[in-house]
Amino acid sequence: DGIDIDSLEEVLESMKESGWAADNVAFGSGGALLQKVHRDTQKCAFKCSYAIVDGKGIDVVKDPITDPGKKSKKGLLTLECSNGTWTTVTEGGGKLVDDCLVEVFRDGRLLVDDSLAAIRRRAEGEVVQPRSAAV
Repeated sequence: DGIDIDSLEEVLESMKESGWAADNVAFGSGGALLQKVHRDTQKCAFKCSYAIVDGKGIDVVKDPITDPGKKSKKGLLTLECSNGTWTTVTEGGGKLVDDCLVEVFRDGRLLVDDSLAAIRRRAEGEVVQPRSAAV
């Protein structure tokens, strides 16, 4: 796991120095060998931003001192689209009526069952109303 082109060369060189043939191992073709695309290179991760503790809402934020680029969004979030521009509004400052975020799963139940075509249109920036899943 985690093999890339550089570490692959190191492994094979070490095997050669130890008298082992490369025929004795098999390497997968995971993301690091193909393109090295992951949550850090794409700057994408799912993080908690808001919680309710003892009935009280609290903002949650991750702000690591070692990497300011990994700071998360804080508080209750809304995703709003105005004139084709998408904006995430943080800390409860958004308007719920304009929020395009949709709850898709809750407690292991599918709430929205969109078609692949609708998902693709949404990925292209179109505002698509979600289709409720059959209960």
